[in-house]
Amino acid sequence: MESLRLLQTMVRATGGFPDFLTPFQRVSSIAEGCDAFLATSPDRLSSDLAVTFADRTPSSWVKGLARGEREHVHATAGAITTMYDALIGPYWPQVTEVFTHEWSRQTRNLAEQGVGGVLGSLPGVLSWDGRVLRTSYPVEKTVHLAGRGLVLLPSHFCWGSPVTWIDPGLPPVLVYQAPGDRAVRPDGPKLPAHLVPLLGRTRAECLRLLLVPLSTTELAERLGVSLGAASKQAGVLSTSGLVTSARRGKSVVHQATSLGVALFAGRPSGY
Repeated sequence: MESLRLLQTMVRATGGFPDFLTPFQRVSSIAEGCDAFLATSPDRLSSDLAVTFADRTPSSWVKGLARGEREHVHATAGAITTMYDALIGPYWPQVTEVFTHEWSRQTRNLAEQGVGGVLGSLPGVLSWDGRVLRTSYPVEKTVHLAGRGLVLLPSHFCWGSPVTWIDPGLPPVLVYQAPGDRAVRPDGPKLPAHLVPLLGRTRAECLRLLLVPLSTTELAERLGVSLGAASKQAGVLSTSGLVTSARRGKSVVHQATSLGVALFAGRPSGY
């Protein structure tokens, strides 16, 4: 559970996150990506985490990862795989479709309108004068290409402003929001076969829905049950450590815990 909490600690809704979580090497699978992460040097781990936690105090776990301690590094790789299997893998065909469509679109733009046409069509670009590309970057930052070129990387997971590495010494890349259908399918990940015999269909369905935060009212609507029944299901899962519930304003919001995500993904051991 601690390793999955670590991922949430390192990747906040706003602000920078470690470059080592998105390896600059070309990889074709989550397994290759994890191998690239496992090969990260202690110096890189330390420098990336120092920038990421510049405005807050890192936990002892983060400090251990920054030192390259084997236990922390391998647990983080396991957490990455678990989260991928539960939250990204089910949508990967959709993600691939969005990426392929954008690649084709920009290839046509390059042939018909040149580099200016491509750069001008990117979400978040403010201006391009032939030498300087200005974007609505979240913080004040200047990246000098120094003849290295710039890789444009459309991403299904980049919302709003484009982003780049925190380390300007890495090969320059601009990650931007890929146009397309960005909505999560309403049915979400399919209910895994191992979960129903263990929890029962309604409770398993409840856990599936709570892979994303939902209020009791939203949970009841999606389950097709009363508020009382939804609250009871969430309560049982909470007692088992699979769901956490917290009051936000007038609502109670429920969400699967790290253990719940791991159980859903079929990886409860060593989560």
